[in-house]
Amino acid sequence: MSDVGVEELAEILEKDNEWLAEHYNEMIRKYPGKTIAVHDGEVVAVGDREIEDYCATRQNSVGPLILDIPHPDDLMPFII
Repeated sequence: MSDVGVEELAEILEKDNEWLAEHYNEMIRKYPGKTIAVHDGEVVAVGDREIEDYCATRQNSVGPLILDIPHPDDLMPFII
């Protein structure tokens, strides 16, 4: 487990959330229907096995942010 404190973890999560808000449409275009791992504002792994391998190398640190990216067709019912 990481030695990151609550305040530092909150800052990391806030930065990840801001990054995701800014890049979400781009992620949908680039990685529709995929699972991605994001660390420090960079996509570091795509798909199941690559993400497992990446996470295994980072056992003692915070991250990455793991996201299931929807396929654009899955979003159509929500577009008005």
